[in-house]
Amino acid sequence: MASEQYLMLRRETVARLAGVTESRIDYWEKTGLVAPTVERITSGNRRVRLYDFTAAMTIMALAALRRKVSLQHLRVIVSHLRELQFRVPEVRFALVGNRVHFQLPDGTWSGVDDPGQIVLHEVLALEPLRTRLLTSSDRAAADIGRTEKRRGVRGSTPVIAGTRVPVRSVLSFLEDGASDAEVLQAYPSLTPTDIDSVRTLSIA
Repeated sequence: MASEQYLMLRRETVARLAGVTESRIDYWEKTGLVAPTVERITSGNRRVRLYDFTAAMTIMALAALRRKVSLQHLRVIVSHLRELQFRVPEVRFALVGNRVHFQLPDGTWSGVDDPGQIVLHEVLALEPLRTRLLTSSDRAAADIGRTEKRRGVRGSTPVIAGTRVPVRSVLSFLEDGASDAEVLQAYPSLTPTDIDSVRTLSIA
């Protein structure tokens, strides 16, 4: 399982895990709800966007809530989750008019004098989202250092085994002078052995 500290996922990976389109993530970026942690322009002017644990969890939460609450409420909920650093198993919230109220550890509600105001509330379970993110880059040991072609994956072009990372993308990074650390930052599912295998292919 990956560590929260070192998690860095590409936009397409986060979109797949969250069950939304990449254009939806672009929309959330334009509206100021979330932004990539790292951006890089590769050869061919391709924009690579990477998301750390907090940014990726923000997208996962937005995806889970977007059909339930308004954009205005989403801003408040996301801000609250970021303050908590997503380190709670779940968050309970209620919408009363234009305001969002959160249940506190003692069972009371923030900003509510009369508990009778809270008629219905929602629960966002964070633990399943966290687990989905942190296990997203797990690979079989036999795949490390190998390349393969899989029908329907990246147009059947060679990819790093056990991933969807095209060999030519890694080659592009290396040809641009990127260090192994920079490649691993861009493609967290890879290992130094994977990079060495691609480097060998470029020499052959």
